[in-house]
Amino acid sequence: MLGRLGWSRRRRAGKCARIANEMGMRFSADDPFDLTGRYWGFVLTCAGHSALAENVIYGRCRGWRLRAFDYSFEAGHGQRRLLRRYSVIVADTDLRLPDVLMWNAADNEHIPLTVRRPVGRLGQWLVLTGMNYADVPARAFADFADEPVNIQINRRSVMLCSADRWKPAEFANAIIRTVEGLGKLRKASQAG
Repeated sequence: MLGRLGWSRRRRAGKCARIANEMGMRFSADDPFDLTGRYWGFVLTCAGHSALAENVIYGRCRGWRLRAFDYSFEAGHGQRRLLRRYSVIVADTDLRLPDVLMWNAADNEHIPLTVRRPVGRLGQWLVLTGMNYADVPARAFADFADEPVNIQINRRSVMLCSADRWKPAEFANAIIRTVEGLGKLRKASQAG
């Protein structure tokens, strides 16, 4: 069983490395950026314990600096301990955007305690902060609305995290859709 798990992890890492190469980005099987510490202001990276980031695809895509990675953490302790897995894409931008936290209702099973009191709702997203601005990222990332993808803008960083871990080929598609959404965010910030 453990041998098969190790093989599966190596196979996923190999596929992610190939995707990174095809996209002109870089890859690291381990976390060279301390991503769990770097993005400490995000709800996802503050949830649970024993956080792990791996299979990191990083670099520039269409001018945007991105980090895409597999992220996991444990919630609970002892026999009530559960492992949560996400696929995450973070863009460090030069945009001045209000802080926003939108949790997709399709990810209710994994909802962190801090997210349980929304101030509003936009389609599938429960809005926790930034209700006055949330319609802008909701439109920009509308392609993700039917998936369990959560969106958070914190300072100048934008994080999308999917409770359904993307397969490596889906990661490439999600990166492209994220870049397109970031372009829409840029246009909205320049118009507003």
